[in-house]
Amino acid sequence: MSPDPACPLEGVRVLDFTRILSGPYCSLLLSDLGADVIKVERPRVGDDTRHWGPPYLDEEAAVSTYFAALNRGKRSIALDLTDDDDRATLDRLVERVDVVIENFRPEVAEQLGLAHERLAGINPAIVTCSVSGYGRTGPYAGLAGTEIVVEAMSGLMEVTGPADGEPVRMGIAMVDIATGLAAATRIVAALLHARESGVGAPVDVSLYATAIGALGTLVTSYSATGDQPRRWGSHHPTISPYGGFPCADGHLITGVINDARWSVFCSVIELPDLAEREQFATNALRVTHREELESAIAAQTRTRPVEHWVGRLRREGLLAAPIRTVGAAVDDAATRQMGLFVEIDGHPGVVSPRLDGVAHDGAPQTVPRLGEHQQTVLAELLPDVSAA
Repeated sequence: MSPDPACPLEGVRVLDFTRILSGPYCSLLLSDLGADVIKVERPRVGDDTRHWGPPYLDEEAAVSTYFAALNRGKRSIALDLTDDDDRATLDRLVERVDVVIENFRPEVAEQLGLAHERLAGINPAIVTCSVSGYGRTGPYAGLAGTEIVVEAMSGLMEVTGPADGEPVRMGIAMVDIATGLAAATRIVAALLHARESGVGAPVDVSLYATAIGALGTLVTSYSATGDQPRRWGSHHPTISPYGGFPCADGHLITGVINDARWSVFCSVIELPDLAEREQFATNALRVTHREELESAIAAQTRTRPVEHWVGRLRREGLLAAPIRTVGAAVDDAATRQMGLFVEIDGHPGVVSPRLDGVAHDGAPQTVPRLGEHQQTVLAELLPDVSAA
């Protein structure tokens, strides 16, 4: 039987020792793709984010909404890897799973017995993934690295925020999220190789490497020119117009990404004379004269409501969107019709986005209580141990 295209990782088992965001985001994507993710937590404490509230779905059971969003659909067991019996259970489980993911500091992972070399000695086909702040080698390897620290170290924070304001962190932890996506991609590639060769591989990803990679266009620009990238607010360093403009009742996002649409854009915003002016004829010229150009556009967009401009621009196939709240996007009927959410079981109205991009109309997903699936998982994977 061919695999279900909606669940391409069905049959893949993952032992997930990660906590906070980047690692759980990686394993959540693997879960949405069909993998059985067994979340291994510290006894009595669990993932730190269980307690990151309010808000909570269930404060007594230590289930914050933050934890729920990242760990729905997983199964939870509790192991103390400093305990000999629990370490022996880990080794038995490694024999029966395909992937092990952790996001401890490199030296801690080794102390806990999660180094790839040790686990591959138990299961040669195992794929291991280490997620860390700065990687396993180099002068920064031992440093603690969370999202905000890495945003600062990489330069991401310096290019984020108002053009005339202070550097700010991104509105969500995009470095953590991008690292989780990178980790999941490399895990899937390593699984393909393991299925063909019978030999697994270690995957090493770091927030710092991900952040530097995300800065690719700015890194190349800086290395070519020596000019330090700067903050542009909602605008773009090499395209104009492209960004946010004030309206009578809010803000509009719009822009022109090629010269062929420039005259159409000018007509739609009722400034046809801009298309006739030589200093705005090409994108390069518009970038050079951006202050004059964007001031003229802003003066015009202020005269009408957001929806006036959005309607006109969209009818001509041009870029246009209102700047909405998160709630407006979640409550939008069109968003709901796309099937992007999964419901959280036992909590009517509470939803979480699916990460595989596949429209879904299945049963609600549960959020595991700490150690909830201990007996089930052990009975399923280690029946001799659980019986004893």
